[in-house]
Amino acid sequence: MTRRSTTVLAGTRPPPARVERTQLSQSVCSRLARAIVAGEFKPGQKISEPSLATMLGVSRAPIREALIELELRGLVEFDATGRTRVPVLTPRDVDEIYAVRLMIDPMAASLAAVRPHRGSFAALERIITATRSARTLAAVSRLDAEFHDRIVRMTGNRRLLLCWSVLRDQVGLWIAQMQLRHKAVTRSTRQETADAHQQLLDAIRSGDRKKAAAEAHQHVADWIKLLPQLPGPSATTSSGAS
Repeated sequence: MTRRSTTVLAGTRPPPARVERTQLSQSVCSRLARAIVAGEFKPGQKISEPSLATMLGVSRAPIREALIELELRGLVEFDATGRTRVPVLTPRDVDEIYAVRLMIDPMAASLAAVRPHRGSFAALERIITATRSARTLAAVSRLDAEFHDRIVRMTGNRRLLLCWSVLRDQVGLWIAQMQLRHKAVTRSTRQETADAHQQLLDAIRSGDRKKAAAEAHQHVADWIKLLPQLPGPSATTSSGAS
């Protein structure tokens, strides 16, 4: 291959139609992810590709591509016949998410404590304020994930952010399904969430890495305690981990 042909190939761009289809698929994926995490699709609910295509005014191709991406992100699953549904969290799912959060959250809080950003602190305060007045499960879940997302981004650690990005959707799904088990968003639910986030923010703002990490660890441990006992064995409860 000549230098000229290599240059031509290197500069080749996808056809406009392919770019538009990819962008459409990504848009559909984002909309569905938000809807699933917000609880618009209930745990175990089947997702019909034709119905989604009609609802969103698109063909089935971008719907299928979006669902494949969402499967990789843990927000949908395919059965043996290829049908799609929203996963129902099992004790094992909860244990795995819990275990990973126990590693990510304290590390993020510890690193954020020594990288103070006034703008980020102000943003976190706004999220806490919004949580206190949230009226729906979707709002509480979204604000909760947004709060922790902001902390991870404060660290400036790209690898940690990559790990969190993979887990974030499943954390959002975990929070949403956990809160659904409490039936409704009550004043105490909002208050407890906001108060816990305020304590974590105060620990990070103190600049004390150990204090911030300990508070983040306790925060995750307290959340798992709010989840009603699921049927089946749970490594978290059986091992006494917290």
